[in-house]
Amino acid sequence: MARVRWGSCDAREGISVMASQQVRDLVDHYWEGLLERDPLMGTFIGDERYDDRLPDLGADGRAAEETACRQALEALAGIDPDTLDDSDRADVDVMRAICERSLARIEQRIDRFEVVNHMHGAGTMLAQVASLQRADTPDRVDRYEARLRAFPTMLDAAIEIAREAVATGVVTPRIVAERALAQLDRILALAPEDSPAMLPLGDDAVVKERIAATVREVLYPAHARFRDVVREEYLPASTQTIGMSALPGGAEMYAAEVLGWTSLDLDPKTVHELGVERFEQIQTERDVVAAELGFPTPAAAIADRTARGENTLPSPEALVAMAEDQVRRSWEIAPSFFGRLPRANCQVRRVEEFREADEPFAFYNPPTEDGSRPGIYYINAYDLSDRALHHVASVTYHEANPGHHFQIALEQETAGRSALRRFGGAFAGSAYCEGWGLYSERLADEMGLYLDGWERLGMLDNQAHRAARLITDTGIHMLGWTREASIAKLEDAGQTHTDAAIEVDRYIGMPGQALCYMVGMIEIEKAREATREREGAAFSLREFHDRVLAIGQLPLPSFRRAFGTS
Repeated sequence: MARVRWGSCDAREGISVMASQQVRDLVDHYWEGLLERDPLMGTFIGDERYDDRLPDLGADGRAAEETACRQALEALAGIDPDTLDDSDRADVDVMRAICERSLARIEQRIDRFEVVNHMHGAGTMLAQVASLQRADTPDRVDRYEARLRAFPTMLDAAIEIAREAVATGVVTPRIVAERALAQLDRILALAPEDSPAMLPLGDDAVVKERIAATVREVLYPAHARFRDVVREEYLPASTQTIGMSALPGGAEMYAAEVLGWTSLDLDPKTVHELGVERFEQIQTERDVVAAELGFPTPAAAIADRTARGENTLPSPEALVAMAEDQVRRSWEIAPSFFGRLPRANCQVRRVEEFREADEPFAFYNPPTEDGSRPGIYYINAYDLSDRALHHVASVTYHEANPGHHFQIALEQETAGRSALRRFGGAFAGSAYCEGWGLYSERLADEMGLYLDGWERLGMLDNQAHRAARLITDTGIHMLGWTREASIAKLEDAGQTHTDAAIEVDRYIGMPGQALCYMVGMIEIEKAREATREREGAAFSLREFHDRVLAIGQLPLPSFRRAFGTS
């Protein structure tokens, strides 16, 4: 009897070992293919092997992606998840979510909706390349120039997709097309020597002239062709309505995007109602803080401070200096709330002027694996007179510490974890990532990082803003809301008109993405409460945070399984 039991155990262990190796081989193979199909992802993480290429946006590129995803899903179907440990099962969950999301986007031809887009359309790729790629050695300059010379092929494919969009009626709303066209006009108005393409270069005059010539002779003509098609063919066909559901097949497209971004099959009406409920709860908190500051309402408090000229900063340099101080203080206090910190703090940079008009107030770019590029917290000084000073702190704690810098850098530094999970989890949805960022804004209050009631009001403004996103995103894309009504809702949450307009146009151009923040934070809150109830007096907030960050970016169903929530 004992021998049979031990033999069965050995057999199970053998099966588990074989399954684990099968998963690792499959995941590594898929990741290598993903980097080859999406060479910008390699640049993003510091893998320079494909720095001379751009993604294939055309039919061949879509076919290669579809084939890779279908083959991966077929292979995953042959693996019994009960034979896997937690790490291997997480790999499987992430890979399956990435493949299913990619196939849904191909089936729905989301590329037709996105190709002319000021957030991530074809016209934004030059800025992405220039801000990420290194060109500080002869070999790197060669790869960089080769990539610049690949733009005509990429943009010609984008032109074909744009024309397909016009023919099928799946075009982006006019306000998004106008912003995308304005971006292209701004790029083409620059002298080649002032082009964003010059950003990665050093001081070598010969190299600068060489790249400037490539910009003049290759890059600008290709962008001009794309710009002309956007202006003369695409823009006249773009829609005055702003919701995805107004497009042919739009309701199905929106459902696919909501699932892809959040990793949950959410009913838009339920999400809308959740947003209304959360918004009202946060408004009550805002009223309390406003009363503590001596005002009857948050709006009255903000209006008074703004009228006295105390809610803006005098210069971009002052904004960056404030953010740097917040990053420093949050780093210093973090060991009381986290057992594990990233190897290095992040840097603060101003968003470059050529793209600041269309970018959000702040965002984060992670470090490369080898540390050659640090984690960078970008902050936007565009229209500084209309930027609310009291919002800066919570934005910093969301994007930098203890938000995205902790979450992303720590995952990248996790030894023994597959590259797919360390670097590619965002392809499986963003609710964990953005939920952690929003949770971090609240956590910063527990950490004592807000210096006064104004900064606490700013945090609550931004919490209300994320609740309003649930309302406005579903309102825009399923309920027929206008742009003006959506902007007004964000202003009701304490956003300035400039920020509200930029945000709403982002929601219009990125359906479903805005839902990630509050949806993800609610899941983390549930996990914290479930852990507290389970552990009782032994509960450690520090250990809980370490566990959440150690789990890493997972689809939310997998995150729920890890914490026993639903």
